[in-house]
Amino acid sequence: MANTADSRPAANAGTLAASGRPLDPIQRQAAIENTLSMALHFVRRPADTPAERAANLWAATARTNRAMTLLKAASAEDARTAGRA
Repeated sequence: MANTADSRPAANAGTLAASGRPLDPIQRQAAIENTLSMALHFVRRPADTPAERAANLWAATARTNRAMTLLKAASAEDARTAGRA
């Protein structure tokens, strides 16, 4: 049950970002850090079979791609904000 509680804030922030609603800087940083943390979790996870290893690498890659998407959005938002100042 503890894992469910830990993953909810990350899922909530990811849902907000996925729906196109902008995240405030704190939410954005938390979403990026949580996504990268989950990618590392899957990389470090032990696997007994090649299929498990492949699944873990696939999941880590998916989380890393999500983090890259969040970083691109953060960069674009910062560029827009800097252009207004």
